[in-house]
Amino acid sequence: MNKLNDFSRTIVGALFIVSGLIKANDAVGFSFKLNDYFAADVLDIPFLLDYTYPLAVFICIAEIMLGLSVLVGAKMRLTVWSLLLMILFFDALTFYSAYFNKVTDCGCFGDAIKLTPWESFAKDVVLSILIFIIFAFRNKVNYQSNKENWRILPVALLMVGLFSYFMLDWLFPVYFTLVLFLLVRLVNRFLLPERREWSLATLTFITCFAFTYHTYSHLPVKDYRPYALGKSIPEGMTLPEGAQADVYEDVWKYEVNGVVNDYATSDKPWEIAGAKFVDRETKLVIEGDYPPIHDFSIESDLIGDITDSVLSSANAVLFVTYDLTKSNQAALEKVNVLARALSVENVTIAGLSATTEAQMQAVKDDLDLSVPFYFTDETTLKTIIRSNPGMLWLKEGTIVGKFHYNDFPSAEDLVQLYLP
Repeated sequence: MNKLNDFSRTIVGALFIVSGLIKANDAVGFSFKLNDYFAADVLDIPFLLDYTYPLAVFICIAEIMLGLSVLVGAKMRLTVWSLLLMILFFDALTFYSAYFNKVTDCGCFGDAIKLTPWESFAKDVVLSILIFIIFAFRNKVNYQSNKENWRILPVALLMVGLFSYFMLDWLFPVYFTLVLFLLVRLVNRFLLPERREWSLATLTFITCFAFTYHTYSHLPVKDYRPYALGKSIPEGMTLPEGAQADVYEDVWKYEVNGVVNDYATSDKPWEIAGAKFVDRETKLVIEGDYPPIHDFSIESDLIGDITDSVLSSANAVLFVTYDLTKSNQAALEKVNVLARALSVENVTIAGLSATTEAQMQAVKDDLDLSVPFYFTDETTLKTIIRSNPGMLWLKEGTIVGKFHYNDFPSAEDLVQLYLP
């Protein structure tokens, strides 16, 4: 039984560390996913909509801390009860999402791995079984010494490595896990036994919070979205050759002997003696493939759609702000300075926002912004960059530069980088 418990602890601990770290890498994006869950047409919890980012950070850090705690046997009573309550909540949430088809991607692994609602629920069910095993043997596990940790931690690190290499194409989780294991070793070596568990929890929290704060103040360390550096937006808007197209089927309604029935086209109901046509419906039978980017456009009520002209430009600078009224004011001043300095160069400059044109104009007038702003879908803008505002430099539609407003280069640096 001890081996079964150790196996369960290893799987759960490694998976929780990776899952929490992936979400911490893009906690802003995870908060957008929580917005989807709390929306009126899903769980309808409007008062939480203003707290989605703090809640996202809490969940990310909690997953990592619980993953490490279950591996080393720290505060097992608190750890296993927290794991049990968390997984039961996720079971209910993913089942609800799957059964009612409310949120098509759970966000369990950020944008790195897309799971369907039923796949996500199945994953949570397996985790629930493992956590119930850990719960059953919770009183037999105590905080482990460095020597005892050799039974579990190397295997957990191997699992993190395999998952990172084959599923995430990103080895950073391995290095981060090594840092956590180093903290365990240092705490066990230099602190008295009665101080180890809470000291380890504190150091783990500080480490996780520092990483989350870094990704919030700059950009995700690893970008899995179709707008990552080096990606071509025009290519992302094109389906690859051999992609599955949507498959539709006609359903014919014919009245035969006073009764209206549904018929497939192959039934040829029009050839039935005495049949009278009533109606025809077209239903989607097989949903086809979609390009990675299928909702990108740049539009204006005054001049129409300028998407193609911007994407075909040799050099284009896009200032992305999904909501001008919520943008960092000091950062908008930086945008203004950059736009004015770059206006003398051979560069296309455009601001993208989902704010209404009346609101755009009001903000522009208030801040004396010289950037021409155009409309783009809000979800698209949130996907493009996790910064409000953020900046992209495109070369014929390919993203060669991507900056959080805290990292905006000077106009001179931009010219040297992208206008040789």
